[in-house]
Amino acid sequence: MNFLRSLPHLILQGFRALARFAWNAFSLVMVLSFAATIPIVQFASLGYMLECSARIASGLPIRSCFPGIALAGHIVRCGLWTLLTWLPIWFVTDLGYSSELIQPESNAALSLRITARILAILWVLWVVWAILRGGRWFHFLWPQPIRFSKTIFTRSFWLDAENRWWEFLKELHLWRLIRLGFQASLGAGIWLAIPALMILLSLNAAPEVNASQQGGLALLGLLGAILMAWVIQYLPTLQSYMAWNALMARQGLAKPEATKERLGGILKRSAARETFRRVPLRFALANILFLALALPLYLLRIESIPAELWFLLSIFFVVLMFPAKLLIGWVLRCSFRKTKDAHWTLRWLAWTCLLAAIAIYVGFLYLGKFALWEGGAILLLQHAFLPPVPFYLR
Repeated sequence: MNFLRSLPHLILQGFRALARFAWNAFSLVMVLSFAATIPIVQFASLGYMLECSARIASGLPIRSCFPGIALAGHIVRCGLWTLLTWLPIWFVTDLGYSSELIQPESNAALSLRITARILAILWVLWVVWAILRGGRWFHFLWPQPIRFSKTIFTRSFWLDAENRWWEFLKELHLWRLIRLGFQASLGAGIWLAIPALMILLSLNAAPEVNASQQGGLALLGLLGAILMAWVIQYLPTLQSYMAWNALMARQGLAKPEATKERLGGILKRSAARETFRRVPLRFALANILFLALALPLYLLRIESIPAELWFLLSIFFVVLMFPAKLLIGWVLRCSFRKTKDAHWTLRWLAWTCLLAAIAIYVGFLYLGKFALWEGGAILLLQHAFLPPVPFYLR
């Protein structure tokens, strides 16, 4: 009977937890998408996704694999209430501009413009005060003017505001994530540079050489494609492995030789080979899904768009590439639990399927050279291994 009485309460708690998780997940996607459109900060977006992948690889509980997800929910919630409280000021401002158009230099238009500016100043104080009090919904609805007038001129108020600001920045771990994302992007550039240059040289030089030299350029392009396929089968795993190395080093669990690996281990091909040998089927499945999720995003890069719309497209990039990187972390987690290599028949079967998927992906890269607005740069600027922003070149 006690269980039956508490059942509705448990169901309600379950719905509340599910709604909270859905909101925090949505907010995390929004924050990562917005960060991906800001120069330099966009590396933090990639760094966060690799950090989550590394935490999954390390075997941490799932609730610990998404650090700061509750903070992202709080940030978006504050942003939403800030936008809602701005709507009345926007309405008054719009009335002022409309009055100016209808009756230029009239007293009514001047009064509305002055009112809008005064309200905007008060709105800034209102929003800052609400955030400093905790940023809850009721803080935005009622500013508590008496309490505000008593505390705004006190020294403790400004010291508390400064401490909260620095605690907020510290909780973001922005510099560490930027460095991790930049390191992953640099490593990807090193891996992709040679095959991309070989393919570009064969494609760009073909119209300008004699027919007798076309065979050599075709061979160069073929070698570039083979090398590109060779790189792509390792690179997703190596990026997550590099993030895992960094995580282990912070926790003091990394081996001494691991901390000395170049670029955090992203150039250590043997780490990816060892992962494949231990869990070949899971390795192939995760990497095939990784490439499959990356392919639709090339359609969004066919034509250049205004920078104001980058945020909307970045949402699609985060939604598709984030789960792909989490899958790679799952493969590493499974690999670390194995001590023996899988049977050679499983390895050959998995490698054959993976190679077919990589061949399709490389074929899309060839087509992208002619179809995407970035041209040949697409061979190097592959969003699967870089920050989740649609366009890197203006």
